[in-house]
Amino acid sequence: MNWEAISAIGQLVGALAVVISLIYLAREVRSNARATRQAAMRSTLDVLNRHTQQITEHADLAELRNRGFEDFESLEGADRARFGSLMHQLFRNLEDVYYQHLEGHLDPRVWRGIEVVVREVNAQPGVQAWWRSHSHWFGEEFAKFVNQQQANSQGSKIVS
Repeated sequence: MNWEAISAIGQLVGALAVVISLIYLAREVRSNARATRQAAMRSTLDVLNRHTQQITEHADLAELRNRGFEDFESLEGADRARFGSLMHQLFRNLEDVYYQHLEGHLDPRVWRGIEVVVREVNAQPGVQAWWRSHSHWFGEEFAKFVNQQQANSQGSKIVS
């Protein structure tokens, strides 16, 4: 065997090793990206679950939420401020989830379930009244989404 043949074989083996390394690297990057998306999704869902837990653990807050859902305009003083804070927190969380959905960081099956909740919450007359006076606090794209959800809601009721 001559040196040219050995050199050619060496280059072929080297090229093959590079291709194998690139395939391995691509798989690792894809796996890492998937794990990162899953962690982000879990974190977001944890925030929404904490919001729900906060209401279930405090009967007065659940009662305030129910009154606010029915008639935001009738709330006064501290009740109006607490309901406003509760809605602000909820809609900030939903805005985060919405943008994660748009970026493809949220499983579409999870998004469909959250979208139903968004639609039902937005069907509440008190939420609609609160939103009309606070939608400017949120991103334009999210505000359009919420406005569309409210337009599409047909009197859904959330069970207390």
